[in-house]
Amino acid sequence: MKIVVPIMPKSLEAIEQLSSDHYQGADLIEWRADFLAISDLDLAARKIKDKFPDHPIIFTFRTEDKDEQLLSDAYYAGLIDKFASEFAYIDIEVLRFPEVSIPHNAIASYHDFEQIPENLPEILGKMQARHPKVVKFAGMPQEKKDVLRLMSDTLTFSEAHPDQIVVTMAMGELGKVTRLVGDSFGSSWTFAAVDATSAPGQLSLTEMRQVQHIL
Repeated sequence: MKIVVPIMPKSLEAIEQLSSDHYQGADLIEWRADFLAISDLDLAARKIKDKFPDHPIIFTFRTEDKDEQLLSDAYYAGLIDKFASEFAYIDIEVLRFPEVSIPHNAIASYHDFEQIPENLPEILGKMQARHPKVVKFAGMPQEKKDVLRLMSDTLTFSEAHPDQIVVTMAMGELGKVTRLVGDSFGSSWTFAAVDATSAPGQLSLTEMRQVQHIL
């Protein structure tokens, strides 16, 4: 299971302070570009690539949990079109922006910060129908059986689509187990933190590597 570590710099100066040495145990870097001013993204992109020349980088501009990021469909599509060719992967909120074209390196993503929806198989299917490189879902369980349902639905979906990279996780304390053993149920990546976490329940990169060694 590959480990993705997010970076969330809030200024160009913060990018300069990043030390790539701290991320050597990561398989991929996710750049959460939504923490920066849009006017800084071009310069920031160059700086990020210079900082992490040996890592595949995911470009993510999250809007789902950010009320202040009220982008029009056309503007969001423009961001995707602009940065898709510059990074190994580009995260796209395909259900929120259904008209956006899907490039070959797309991560079709959906996040639910309140629940693990009962129609998760349908959500995964809708994203997979857009033919992305990766299908990704993260949700917030309310009870233990939600976590079991997530893992069961992930296993069923991954077995039905063996050529599709699938990434799922349950957030928060209840969901930690999905970050540790997700690959046993069909999830190919997990997310860990070096400094600040980008989602509730993330473990540190060091902890994830220790757990992988044990397992």
